[in-house]
Amino acid sequence: MKTLANIFITGWILAMPAQAALAAPPPDVADLVGARGSSGETQMQARGYSFVRASRVRDESWTFWWSDVQKACVAVSTVDGRYASLERVPETNCKAQSQSQTDDRLSLVCFGEGEHTTYESHSGLEYNNDKKKYETAERLESEKKKFQTAVSLEIDGGNGRIHLEKVMIPPLNSGGSEGWWPLRDLRVEPDAISGHFKLNALNSPTIRIDRRTGLITVKGIETFTGKCDKTESGARRF
Repeated sequence: MKTLANIFITGWILAMPAQAALAAPPPDVADLVGARGSSGETQMQARGYSFVRASRVRDESWTFWWSDVQKACVAVSTVDGRYASLERVPETNCKAQSQSQTDDRLSLVCFGEGEHTTYESHSGLEYNNDKKKYETAERLESEKKKFQTAVSLEIDGGNGRIHLEKVMIPPLNSGGSEGWWPLRDLRVEPDAISGHFKLNALNSPTIRIDRRTGLITVKGIETFTGKCDKTESGARRF
């Protein structure tokens, strides 16, 4: 029993994302979670944020706001007319790219839904055949949970990197740099972008982006699907 529990706990430490389910919103706008869309926009402007652009993924809309004072780019998720979450994202998501930018140099933000396994410890009574009595025992139960989040990608020629929010980063990881991980075996083709990155020894997720639809899939111990946008408008998504 103890051996099995130790195996479960070891797997949990290596595989489970951080339990802070979503990155904390910026302190100056944290109280706007749950606000109506129109009043939320008014408050964002009153607090020094300027609207940059909007995107939509399924039934969820995302808006980007920039604050010169805070030097912060904030992504706001709106569901059923209310602010569902506010997350600070890399500044590149609020900056327009040069018109001369080529297909070899891309800056993308992708919003969507992820899924990971969470573990909870429960206590109960189990019968001990050796001692012929019931004893208190601990057991771990797993559950699949979904979450809304965003990933960002920067690609320059044959090099690239991906930015993850805390909900997708396991406690034990290979490091990264302020949430950024280098992309390996990166392939930038006319219709698709693919590669992988190493979170830890047991988790090396793959990514694939359809350049015509903007759909992205990240497959590892955690999964993510969403839609990507470039930081400038154009006939093609990117």
